[in-house]
Order: sequence, then structure tokens, then C-alpha cells
Amino acid sequence: MAIIKFINNNVSLKKTLDYIMQKEKTNNKLISGKDCIAENSYDEMMAVKMQYNKLKGRDKIHFIQSFSPDDELTYEMAHEIGMKMAEHFKGFQVVVATHQDRKHIHNHIVINTVNFENGIKFHQSKQELQQIKELSNKLCLEYGLTITDEKSKVDDIKINEYQAMLKNESWKIDLIKAIDKCMENSNSKIEFFNKMSKLGYKVTWTKERQNITFTTPDGKKCRDRKLHSEKYMKDNMEKYFRTKYILNKAKVNTKIKSKTYKLKSSMSFNFAQLIKANKSYHQESYKTYSDFGTNAQKEYLRKQHYSSEEIEM
Repeated sequence: MAIIKFINNNVSLKKTLDYIMQKEKTNNKLISGKDCIAENSYDEMMAVKMQYNKLKGRDKIHFIQSFSPDDELTYEMAHEIGMKMAEHFKGFQVVVATHQDRKHIHNHIVINTVNFENGIKFHQSKQELQQIKELSNKLCLEYGLTITDEKSKVDDIKINEYQAMLKNESWKIDLIKAIDKCMENSNSKIEFFNKMSKLGYKVTWTKERQNITFTTPDGKKCRDRKLHSEKYMKDNMEKYFRTKYILNKAKVNTKIKSKTYKLKSSMSFNFAQLIKANKSYHQESYKTYSDFGTNAQKEYLRKQHYSSEEIEM
């Protein structure tokens, strides 16, 4: 799966090219130009702008193609996909840089806004943006990668925020790390709320609201769509915990059946042991409030700043 994020900012073409081609972020072999030489791309793009007297206005189109860490993908393959993306922009100079300084592989694609064949400027319409996303999905299918069928519900990332995240200076990256850690170590939404609260985060997750809102320990608020990944959207989070609950319950039931079979086989079947085993799973997710009634549980959750959308999955 690859998610396309468009970078909307006033950063100059020169600074953008310098940023994406930093040696510490990518191997020199993974920087390529279409209709230009990557190392000389700025001068060549400016020459085209001067030739057609198009020095004013937007000077580049910049987007990031981020691949899922779950896909089997090499840096070279990702770069190849990026170059095929570049072929879509007929008559425009393009630089593709594949970054390998983070766990997820991602391409930076920068396009000169002036067409070197006719001098027409690139028109970034909603239709054009959707075509780019559809092309990315098509290429992912060709390379055996997963795709996103629906239009992305997450907001595009701004370059200053992206740079801060890469430098590990953003509070959002801390929030994402906390969410990932709590998701991995929780078997239900209630456990997730509990673990997030212990880290100082508040979670507002209700039936009435379309989005989940996270509040950091110092009071900053962030909706799920601002975390730049479909993974954290409310619907996907609910599916994640629902699936985890079912799988975990199946494992527990299998263990109970196995334990019951062994007890019967040894002719020492003990109902007390079976009841204890059967209760162990259901108690695991509700240790802090298992003795409360439903209303008391909801009141407890409200006092602890958890969402009280559902007591049971």
C-alpha cells in the first residue's frame, strides 16, 4: 500500500530539492531525474522557467509516496515505482528521491511547474490529484503490493510538520508512538484507554463523533485524521480491536477445551478449575473495574478521562 501526501508550502524549489537529496536520507543511487539530471535539476528547471518567462507563482509540485512497512518492498523497487510515477508528467522535469532513513520507505517526487515542451504551467486540479493517487494504486497492484480502495480520509502533511517529525521533534510523533505501543499491548478498547491514560493521554472516542480525538499530557489536541495514516481512523481502530478480541477469545476457548480434555482424560475433571479458566480471559481486560456494575463502570471511565462509548465489545 502507498499513500500519497501532497506538500503545500512556500518553501522554494531550491530548498526543496536540497532537502530531498540529502545524502544522510538516501543513497545517491536512489536519486533520479526524468528529463533532467538530478544533480543539476535546479539549474535545468530554472532554465525552462526563464525560457518561457514563467518565474512567478508556484515553482514546484511536491508530494510524498509512502509505502506500508507491511509490504515486502526493497528501496530499489520503491524507487522504480517512483520513476514510473514520474512518467505520468509528460513534458515536465521530475526528480525522484527514495528516502531510507525511516522504517517506512517513501519517495519524494518534485515536479517543475513549467512544461519544457510548451511553457504551460502545471494545473493541480482535484481531478489531477485523484489521478495521481489512482496511478499509485495501479503501480502497487502491478508490484504485488496492497492498495487503498477508498479515498484517503487523512489530511495531507505539511512540510514543516514532516521535517519536524523526521527530526523527532514533533509532539505528534510521540503521540503516534504511544498509540502504537498501547494498541499492540491491548486486547480491547477499554485496555487501550487505560494504557493511554497511564501515559498521560486522554482519548475521546464516542458513537456520536465521527473522529477520535487524542489529548496530549500538555493539553494539545489531535484528531485521528491528522495522524496521516488510515490506520488511526476510527473505523479502522474499531475493526482492529474487534478482530483482536475475537482472535484472543478463540485462543482462550481453545486453551479451555484443551485443558478440559486433559482433565477428563486424567479422570480428575474438576469443575472449579474449568470455571476459573473460563473466567480468566474475561477478567483480564477489566482488572481495574471488573467488580463494578455497568453504570459504575461508565462513571469510573469518565472520571479517568476515558471514552465510555462501550463497556463491552
